[in-house]
Amino acid sequence: MITGYSFTIFASDLERSRNFYEGQLGCTIDNVTEVGFTASRDQLEFVVEGGAKRRKLGKSWLGEAGLYITLVVDDFEALMTELLERSAPFLDDINELPNGKRVTGLADPDGVLIEIREV
Repeated sequence: MITGYSFTIFASDLERSRNFYEGQLGCTIDNVTEVGFTASRDQLEFVVEGGAKRRKLGKSWLGEAGLYITLVVDDFEALMTELLERSAPFLDDINELPNGKRVTGLADPDGVLIEIREV
């Protein structure tokens, strides 16, 4: 039985990543060291560590993404309003799935894809 989880994301620039997770995604930053930090929000926790090679995101960046995270949210409208106020870098407009639920996405500075999906 899996009783917990943790995502470790390797960043090429810790300051740039911290600005994204704290400033644009609205996470609380803890455990800051010279090699990384923890970014958390609600039941979500990212461990961000430095040392990654900076990638140039080209036209095929979606196919090159190393991690795709789906966040299922119960109040899609409220989260979208907050993220837009934070100038989060959305990759696309809000799309409606065949089941009528809404979905959109954004990427962190190193191309980790984060999908926002309505319950």
